[in-house]
Amino acid sequence: MVYADAYDECLIVRSGQEQTAAFLETRRYAALKGATTEFTKMEGIAVNAQDKRLYLAMSAIRDSMTDTSGEPANDIKLAKNSAGATYSTDLKSGQKDSAGNAINSDYVASTMYVEAALLGEPLSVADTLGNTANPDKIANTDNIFFAEKMRTLFIGEDSGMHVNNFVWAYNVDTKKLTRILSAVAGAENTGLQVVENLNGHAYIMSNSQHHGDWSTGTNATVDAALAKIDKFDANIGYISGLPAIK
Repeated sequence: MVYADAYDECLIVRSGQEQTAAFLETRRYAALKGATTEFTKMEGIAVNAQDKRLYLAMSAIRDSMTDTSGEPANDIKLAKNSAGATYSTDLKSGQKDSAGNAINSDYVASTMYVEAALLGEPLSVADTLGNTANPDKIANTDNIFFAEKMRTLFIGEDSGMHVNNFVWAYNVDTKKLTRILSAVAGAENTGLQVVENLNGHAYIMSNSQHHGDWSTGTNATVDAALAKIDKFDANIGYISGLPAIK
């Protein structure tokens, strides 16, 4: 019994077809081998090569990530957090698979956790602008990018919990989280990437799409402004004026 596509499925692999199943039905076969399929709303990934760390954007923690007794495995039992989190996984060598066989890789995920600054914070009551998540923290992490020389994880939001979605910079050494860009109300930040040295300059690139695609339902002034936004408009640009990181 495995959990796939929101349903429980009774599956068996035909003898000799294990490799075929692993490539054509990776998620289901992984579940049969003991991997969890209970993550919800997983989005972007980024790698910190120096620290051998993988970052995973989990837009929301809900449904199968909570304690749901009816699931076949019920591996994940977290409190619901609609604002999501950006997870870290440490990558190590010398690991073994579920059958006890050595895994020939130096980059096997061994632990998974959330640093305090990368955890979203839903609000029990919307603020005066209509935000339903703390605007001073990340909400509904989506696309992420790690800049090796800057030692910084960049995080773009796609949230219905912030009136304006933000791009954040998180320095992995100082643990400082800084909001560096705000999108048009209702728009998603996407296309996030960083060039650390191009002809002597560094660039942080980001797009925004589906502007005005939101409604607070609580703030008439904000809702009136949202109604005037061209929902077919989009921006492509970058933050410039940064020195090259060498």
